[in-house]
Amino acid sequence: MSLNEFIIELEKELSVLPKDRQQEIVENFKNQTQKAMALGDTEEYLLKILGEPSEVAKKCIAEEIIEKPEQKKEEKPLEKKKGRLPVTGNFAAEMKDKDIKQLIIHGESAEIKVVTGKKFGIKFLSYTRKGKLEYEMDNGQLTLHHSGSNDVKFNTIIDFMKKRKQLKKDELVITWPEPLDMLSVNNKDGKVIVTDIEAEEFRITTEVGAIECAGLTGNYGELRSAMGALKLESSDFMNLFMETEMGKLTAAGVSSERYHLVTELGKIALDNLTADSDLKALSKMGSVSVNYREKPRFTKIVARANVGKVKNALEKNTIEKQNYRAEYMSEMGSVKITVN
Repeated sequence: MSLNEFIIELEKELSVLPKDRQQEIVENFKNQTQKAMALGDTEEYLLKILGEPSEVAKKCIAEEIIEKPEQKKEEKPLEKKKGRLPVTGNFAAEMKDKDIKQLIIHGESAEIKVVTGKKFGIKFLSYTRKGKLEYEMDNGQLTLHHSGSNDVKFNTIIDFMKKRKQLKKDELVITWPEPLDMLSVNNKDGKVIVTDIEAEEFRITTEVGAIECAGLTGNYGELRSAMGALKLESSDFMNLFMETEMGKLTAAGVSSERYHLVTELGKIALDNLTADSDLKALSKMGSVSVNYREKPRFTKIVARANVGKVKNALEKNTIEKQNYRAEYMSEMGSVKITVN
């Protein structure tokens, strides 16, 4: 199959959509493939990564039928407190014989840690004594809900000294012994640390706060922060997604077949990632630096900087065959690629 044949088949598969939307999707698809080929990708490689036209069409159609009002309706049950129970000092013992496959944590203003251990344990500390921790258990899914903030007010320096301990965020530490189907942590305000956990899927997000992870093993990893740095070390995934609006993005010793690494306002620092892999690293306002421990054999390297300089130690690297593509881009900073 050629690219032209692929596009014709794609257009047929999209026939359930309105005509103007069909044309828009197909034109956008043509533009993207033309840009890729202008940058050196072959038709054979593009067809390989695209897959079947029917599968591409299914994804496009699925995106069209998802409506925002329905998403809002799905969010409402999370706000309801019906069915929640308080986490007591005997909570770990109560959960001892439960078959928990999914661990979900919602934090309001807390420092959250999930670490490996021989048995399940939980420690919760609220310096303001206003923080609460509740839980729900349903079909193998344990959901923990933290509520409470540290908006302590003070009028004088003496008042501040008396209340300074209360300014500390609530602390939640969970020790987890077994592999999970999914670990999800959603924290509004505060750092999240996850170490040495195995799960099929990781979804870790913060609104304000850094995310630091190490020793993770899974199929899919997603780390997101609106305002906070992202750091991932010594981990193994099939697919890795890291994105922050304001913060540095660091990944070292992380194996994956596909990487998507983006920061709006911050640097990207990468070291010892999988040499042959599909990768996109984009910093809109900062620099991108990457160090390879071995030269790629099947990966085309693309390095671009709109404003800053590009130093690419792999610029003349010859590959045996293009099976993958790695893009390193900065809109306002420099791009540097080294080999050690």
